[in-house]
Amino acid sequence: MTRNSPPIVRQRSYIDGAWVEIQDSGRPLCDPNTGEVRQQKLTTSPEDIERALAAAHRFDQTGAIREFPLAARAAMLRDFANTLDRRQDEIALQDSINTGCPIRTARIVASSLGDRVRSAIQEALDLGESVDLGTAEHPVKLLRRPLGPAVIIAPWNVPSFTSSGKVAAALLAGCPVLLKPSENTPSGVQLISEMLVSAIESHGMPRGYFQLIQGGSSIGTLLTGDRRIASLVFTGGVETGRSVAMSAASALAVMQMELGSNNPAIVRADADVAHTAASLVQGTTRINGQWCEAPGKILVHESLHDDLAEAIRLEFASLRIGDSLDEETQLGPLAFERHRDALRDEVARLQQLGGRLLGAEELPTLGGWFLNPGVVVGVAAEEATTELFGPLLTMHSYSDEEVALQQANAPSGGLDAFVFSADTEAAMTLASRVRAGEVRINGTFMSDLADGSQQTFWGSSGIGGHGLQHGVRFFTGDRVVGVDKGNFAL
Repeated sequence: MTRNSPPIVRQRSYIDGAWVEIQDSGRPLCDPNTGEVRQQKLTTSPEDIERALAAAHRFDQTGAIREFPLAARAAMLRDFANTLDRRQDEIALQDSINTGCPIRTARIVASSLGDRVRSAIQEALDLGESVDLGTAEHPVKLLRRPLGPAVIIAPWNVPSFTSSGKVAAALLAGCPVLLKPSENTPSGVQLISEMLVSAIESHGMPRGYFQLIQGGSSIGTLLTGDRRIASLVFTGGVETGRSVAMSAASALAVMQMELGSNNPAIVRADADVAHTAASLVQGTTRINGQWCEAPGKILVHESLHDDLAEAIRLEFASLRIGDSLDEETQLGPLAFERHRDALRDEVARLQQLGGRLLGAEELPTLGGWFLNPGVVVGVAAEEATTELFGPLLTMHSYSDEEVALQQANAPSGGLDAFVFSADTEAAMTLASRVRAGEVRINGTFMSDLADGSQQTFWGSSGIGGHGLQHGVRFFTGDRVVGVDKGNFAL
């Protein structure tokens, strides 16, 4: 392959209506394919963060958004969506070089961004800004008003996808937004933010409506613990999520969190082995396994264990592993070295307990943050509690389906789950007992199962979900205003 690395994206912050230069954190941002340093990670200064918080608070307190009703906000975001369409390949290249996601997958995700924003626009228009509840004599209105300053902390695995949708929803609600991407994958979000700022400025919208903050967890703490923040959206790991939630709780901010989940798959005795193996490997290698809805812990009937293990091994071994920018690559590197090393450590822990890793053995000679993908067999299900968040599965046999169900409902799950079976009715009955927001039967795809089927987050997998109440609606509060009845009736 002839490799042309994407251009370096200049990191900046957008504070109170102006682009500002930011500080060197002293940590490198590397190409995950080679391990070579591309640029330094940069961080917004505490002084500029205070300016940003003050600007968002001022925007909210002065009611600046009243000059720009929903129709005006929607028009601005339509322009933004059109720009996302035109520049989707630039975004895909930056996300691929930041996250290690194969470019062909990154392009699919980037191609959806414009429509993601348009869906939020339609959602906002359907919701509206007010509802008449009274009469001509006693007018009463239910007003939907922005909650106030919103902090959105984007994840490193699908940074542009999460940022574009959540920011659009908050802006449509009329909230001033402070967006902080991950310091590990800032480039695609930087591009998107520049496109959004261009749309905001061209429509003459006020300062403080949108601001971009850069940096690591310490910068996030400055944002989430501030009492001027009304709402918080966070996507990330469980332990970090707990810390963020404790910080935001002190400000009594409303929260929406999508956290980790060690998603179980129950494979019944009548399942098709070849189809199950292909689906599981496809699911756990999508975005290199770095997505929160991937299958993780496989609970298979003992009669199929060995056959399924071998079929999964062959599926992993057949993958084309390579540079994320190679059009033929099916599995790229992990996003950053620390994540790769943590997964190696977890595999080593399982091997010390008697586990064996079955899968691909040959890795590219590129350097970088590549990991041997595969399935770990030979350990008890109780030992496999960690969400691997990479191209790895653990597999455990069962003889009693009730025991498998108990293991599937372990505290580390709650987001997605899977059931494989030739008996659809039996699979539906079993799936209905799994404690997860979404349980897929005989598949591991990313798209919603049906219109209106967006899941909620169960247990430690998060707060909220993907439904309409967690979109534009999440960022609004209801206010009832009207003429009282004018008598002493209760």
